[in-house]
Amino acid sequence: MKAAKKPSSVFAGFLGLERERGCQRRDCGDFTKWVICQTTKFANLLSKTLFAFNFNSCLNFSFGFIPFSLGQAKLHRRGGMVKVGSKIRIRMYEGAGSNFMRESLRIPAIFRLLLAFAIVAVSGAAHAQGTSDLSTRLAKLNRSIAGGQIEEAISLARSLDDAPPEGAELSIPLAQIANSLKESGKLDGANEFFRRSCAALDRPAAASLPPTSAVIIRLVAASWFVQIPSDAEALGAVQKALADPGIVTDAQRNQAVLICLKIGGHCLPKGDAATAYPAYSLAAIHAVGNQRAEAMLGAAWSAAMIGDRPIEAARGMVDFVDTFPQHPDAPLALQMGAACLKRVSDDQNAALLRSKIVDDLVTRWAKSKPAAEVAKDYVGAAIDEIPASVRRWVLGQNATDDVHLVAMAMRIAATESNSDVWDRCQLHLGHLDTTGQVTADLLDQLSSAADAERLVTFFLAPPEQVTLSAAAREAACRWVGRHQHWTMLALASGSTSPDSDDPSRTVAMERLFAEALMQSGRREEAHRWWTHLVDTEKVTDFATLLRCAETESSLGEVDLAARRIDAAKAAAENNGYRSSLVAMLAAELAVRRLRFDQARGELESVVRSSQTDAALRGRAQWMIGETFYLQERFSEAIEAYRSVAGMDPKCEWAAAALLQAGKSFEQLGRTRDAAVCYSTLMSRHGECQYAPLASRRLAALSNSGETNSNKTLRR
Repeated sequence: MKAAKKPSSVFAGFLGLERERGCQRRDCGDFTKWVICQTTKFANLLSKTLFAFNFNSCLNFSFGFIPFSLGQAKLHRRGGMVKVGSKIRIRMYEGAGSNFMRESLRIPAIFRLLLAFAIVAVSGAAHAQGTSDLSTRLAKLNRSIAGGQIEEAISLARSLDDAPPEGAELSIPLAQIANSLKESGKLDGANEFFRRSCAALDRPAAASLPPTSAVIIRLVAASWFVQIPSDAEALGAVQKALADPGIVTDAQRNQAVLICLKIGGHCLPKGDAATAYPAYSLAAIHAVGNQRAEAMLGAAWSAAMIGDRPIEAARGMVDFVDTFPQHPDAPLALQMGAACLKRVSDDQNAALLRSKIVDDLVTRWAKSKPAAEVAKDYVGAAIDEIPASVRRWVLGQNATDDVHLVAMAMRIAATESNSDVWDRCQLHLGHLDTTGQVTADLLDQLSSAADAERLVTFFLAPPEQVTLSAAAREAACRWVGRHQHWTMLALASGSTSPDSDDPSRTVAMERLFAEALMQSGRREEAHRWWTHLVDTEKVTDFATLLRCAETESSLGEVDLAARRIDAAKAAAENNGYRSSLVAMLAAELAVRRLRFDQARGELESVVRSSQTDAALRGRAQWMIGETFYLQERFSEAIEAYRSVAGMDPKCEWAAAALLQAGKSFEQLGRTRDAAVCYSTLMSRHGECQYAPLASRRLAALSNSGETNSNKTLRR
């Protein structure tokens, strides 16, 4: 057998290294085993000493599919591996330096393949070394946790979790640290590590964790988050825990449902319906029994609060009631469903669903408060827009204390001619309406004026032994005043008197009684009410004081009338129009005292006032003519009367001035001028109250033949 060929210089370095380590060729049975043994030992040696090349220049080799690079090594007298500084370097036999490329290319194929295997082994050894280091750090972390060395564990966990190595599964130790911090009362730390543990479960390394363990960690974290509370984080953890219901146990499912219900219970009262809705919806999927009822109702209520899904919210309410019809909140749920659909317009499906909900509510829960509230939604609606079931329900409420429902029942009873309900309800309305607003609204809503007058008559003059609210009676009086049914009010005033003590009679009613009597020409009766208001009720408003002064000036004592005029003047303050009205009264009182010059002075102030309307100035000018007429100063009276038409030619005082001017002309013997005045009055104001009298005067002048007696005609 031929002697083995001497190896090349590069591989000789490898052999020299092995000789230094005490490994001889004779340790192996044959050459192949020897090569494998040497390669394995060489790889182990490189991995233990953290082999490093000195990269001054780089030569690349490729053995099959394995690329690698070798740096040019330093030359030494003897081949092998030595320690230089802190690094391990290869040393070769002499002569290998400058001929490195040529020498290496002459390496036999088998040795080049072995060298490639060695490089791969070194790489695997380095990875194994990194894995070994991670295992060491994890083992140290687990020992710290098990030994209660929390601060050390926190430091190790943060260093690992801040830059997690590939394949490092940290969720369990992070959750253990979080739990320890929670038990020791360190809330901020517990928050941090529960968040870290949940984040670790989202990394790829968590795939190695059993799914059931991940569910447990997420539920524990969610239980903590819901206590903080951090409802959004708790909801996110529960949603991920229940992502695969097949791996969740019944106990875990119940725990998740409880967490979701707590989340909803936190968020809904705060108005955070956006978080409450998915929490309750998730609970409704997995809950049973009473918990499912709570979850379904919470989800529907949250949808209603969100506001942009009214039909979905209403259907959720209906589903809840259909599933749990005996639940105490069932009528309230239907009320909320009806309220949601009320906001939807021009949707036939929504209208049908709302009609179904309302019918169900007022039929099955007729005595519930939600039924009454839903019925009140139709208080202002037209009768034909009120569902038949609601109309029946309203008419059947014999003992309701809700004044709005009573008024609604009266509207329905009036439409259906139901006298029994009408009579019963008008008495209830008189008792219950303590503000008068409902009565006023009802009178405006009644389609028939006869029905409104029927109610007003009952309120103005109720039967004996029937006590009604003063506010309701006042509302009825005001309605009559607005519609100027003065005769009705005047008749009602006869059922009482200023001297009677009637607690259901208000000052406003007494003022309306007095005004109705004034408008009906019953000034003396009116005067009693006005003096009662001022002297007994101590009313100080300008209108009442003016009316009292007016009736006193014409019917009462002169001195008392003067005092009442002074009171009205004080109430007028600096208002020009009011002052003009007072001046008119003062002029009338002066005429009554035959103080004509004083009267004309008051009247002229009204005529000159820029704050007085044309009609009032025309009346004042007419009264100036009257003062001259009473003094038989007919020429001056005629001039005063002629000025009225220039102020307001269409007012009633212009017609009165023409009549009085004609009379003045007659007194002066100027019958033709008088006839012209009467003719003008009839042509311009033929519909006024003075036209018949002018016609009679004109006829009288014609019959007497006096119309041609004067030569001059003046207009």
